[in-house]
Amino acid sequence: MNKVTLSALAAFAVAGSAFASPATVVSSKDFKQPAAIQQQFFQDTEFALDAFYSYNDANQRIGQYFVDGSGGGVGANFFFKRYLGVGVEGNWWNGSQPDLPKSSHKEVVSQVSANAILRYPMEFASFGLAPYLFGGGGVAFSDQNCGFPDVGAGVEVRVTPRVGLFADWRWNFMSGAERNDVNTTRAGVRFVF
Repeated sequence: MNKVTLSALAAFAVAGSAFASPATVVSSKDFKQPAAIQQQFFQDTEFALDAFYSYNDANQRIGQYFVDGSGGGVGANFFFKRYLGVGVEGNWWNGSQPDLPKSSHKEVVSQVSANAILRYPMEFASFGLAPYLFGGGGVAFSDQNCGFPDVGAGVEVRVTPRVGLFADWRWNFMSGAERNDVNTTRAGVRFVF
């Protein structure tokens, strides 16, 4: 090939690259940082186990025993939707015989209950928060068994996606000849699976 043909091919190659699409340059203004992955503290479906302290307060009795007293218990919750779940629990505390000073005779009162739970989970950068309402019923056992419906409200704080702290209050509408209503305050830890 002669020098003229070679020079012409080189000129066409340079000219062709000039007409090609320009290289894309991204300025720092247009660059967007990928969104940080936010931790999800509440799942759409979850199972949890609870351990709690309880204080049970009433002026009336279950059978021959006052129901005032401190105790504790365990529970299990299953959320089949993000906002809706069910829970069961057992709560035990000391009640005292009314004709003796409270400190001289103690009787363990046992309570088993089941509730429907409605919660509103909120996600924040470093924790989760879920206020909740619940209602259901159960049975209290001492020298006499008493059935009851209950309603309550509480709040849970998830410190990690698998561990939460909760506190709630409920009113147990005890049945029987006397009005044996009990209000129970609970505080505890929740382990999520």
